[in-house]
Amino acid sequence: MTKPKLLLVDDDKNALDGLVKILTHDGYPVSGVLSGYEALNLLSKKAFDIIVTDMKLPGMGGLSLIHEIRKKDETVAIVVITAYSSVKTAVEAIKCGADDYLTKPINVEELTLVLGKLWEKQRLIAQNRILKEKLKDKYKSSELVGNTQQMKQIFHMIEDVAPSTASILILGETGTGKELVANAVHYQSERACAPFIALHCAALSEGVLESELFGHEKGAFTGAIQSRKGRFEMADGGTLFLDEVGEMSLKVQVKLLRILEKGEFERVGGEKTVKVDVRLIAATNRNLEKEVSEGRFRDDLFYRLNVITIHLPPLRERKDDIPILSNFFVIKYAKKYKKEIKGFTPDAMDALCSYRWPGNVRELENVIERAVVLCKKSTIPVDHLPGNIVSGKDDESFIKIPLGASLQEAEKEIIQKTLQMTRGSKKEAALILGISSRKIEYKVKEWQ
Repeated sequence: MTKPKLLLVDDDKNALDGLVKILTHDGYPVSGVLSGYEALNLLSKKAFDIIVTDMKLPGMGGLSLIHEIRKKDETVAIVVITAYSSVKTAVEAIKCGADDYLTKPINVEELTLVLGKLWEKQRLIAQNRILKEKLKDKYKSSELVGNTQQMKQIFHMIEDVAPSTASILILGETGTGKELVANAVHYQSERACAPFIALHCAALSEGVLESELFGHEKGAFTGAIQSRKGRFEMADGGTLFLDEVGEMSLKVQVKLLRILEKGEFERVGGEKTVKVDVRLIAATNRNLEKEVSEGRFRDDLFYRLNVITIHLPPLRERKDDIPILSNFFVIKYAKKYKKEIKGFTPDAMDALCSYRWPGNVRELENVIERAVVLCKKSTIPVDHLPGNIVSGKDDESFIKIPLGASLQEAEKEIIQKTLQMTRGSKKEAALILGISSRKIEYKVKEWQ
C-alpha cells in the first residue's frame, strides 16, 4: 500500500535529520525543513499529504504556520509536536486546524500509528469525494430533462434546497417526474452516499402502508413470521421519498408527524423506540390545502411537509421541451433495443409537439418506446405513433360516460380506459386511480 508524502518542520536539525532518516527507512516519502517560512515556500511548489510540525519555530510559530496552511489547503493533515508542559498550546493548535498532536520526546511507534490513522481518514475522504462526483454524474444523466424557463427554475431550486435537511413537498400531475426531482435533490445533497428509498403510498392499504413505513415485529399480525425493518429504518442517514402522500389515512399521518417532530417511532407490534435521521421528500397530485379544509389531511402534517414546495408543470405547459425529451427517449430506447435510430421525421415531430399529453412525460416515454420497437428505419415516421396523437386529438385520454349509466358501468369504463392508457400496466393504472393493483386484477377477472 502506498504511504503518505510527509513534510517535517523542526528547528532542531539533529532531531529533524534523525526523524527523516527513520521515516524514509520505513518507506515514507519525506521532506524536512527548519522553519515555517521554508515550509510555506516548499508547499507552494510541492503537494504533501501530512505535515508534522514542532510548535516552537523561529520567526513564525506553529500556530501561525497552521493558520497560513489552512488558508491555502483544507485537505492536508497536520500533526503538531509539543512539550509535555505545553499541552494547552496543542489544544489551541487543534482549534486552529491541526488534526492531532504528540508530545516530546517523539515515540516513533506512536507517530507511525497517528500517521496511519490520518492517512486512512484521508483515503476515505478522497473515496467519498469520488463517489459523490459519480453520484452527481448519475443525477446529471438522469431523465430530468428540459430547457424551458419553468424547468430551469426547478433546476435552480433543486441546487438551492439540496444542501439543507428541510422537508420538501413536490406537487404535480401524475407522470410529470416527481420522483426524478426527489432523486436529484438527494444526489446533490450531503446524503448522496446514503440510501435513497422510495415508497408509493396510493396502492397500499392502511395496514400494509404502516408496516412498509415503520416495519413490524414478529407476530405483530397474521403472516408476520419474522421482524422486518420499514422504509424509515432503511433510509436512515439518507432520504425517504413518499409518493402520493395525500392517500395516507389519518392514523398513519399521526405516526408520520411524530417522526418529523421527534425523529422516532415504534415498529408495528413493537414497544422499542427506534430513532432515525431521515430527510423526507413527499409528493402528491392532490390539492392538499383542499384535503386539509375537508378534514382528510392533518393541517399540522401539511405544514411540516410543506417547508419547501416544488411545483412541476404538466408537459402541455412546457411544450418547447417535447423535442428534447423525445430525442432523449429515442437515444435511451434505441440503445436498449440495439437499434440505429437517429430521431423523427418532421411530420412525426410535429404530431408529438401538437398533442396535449394528458399523461405527461410518462405517456410521452411510453409512446416513444413503442415507436422505437416498431421502427425499422433510421428515423421514426408518423405512422408509428398512435392515431390520436397523429390526429392531434387526445379524446382517447378522456372518458365519456352517458347519463343514466350505473356506478358499476362507470367503474368498468374508467378502469378499462386507464389500462389502455398505461398499455395494460395494472401497477401504473392503480397509481393513477388511487386504488390497489389487486383490486384492478380482481375487476379484470370479474369482467372477463
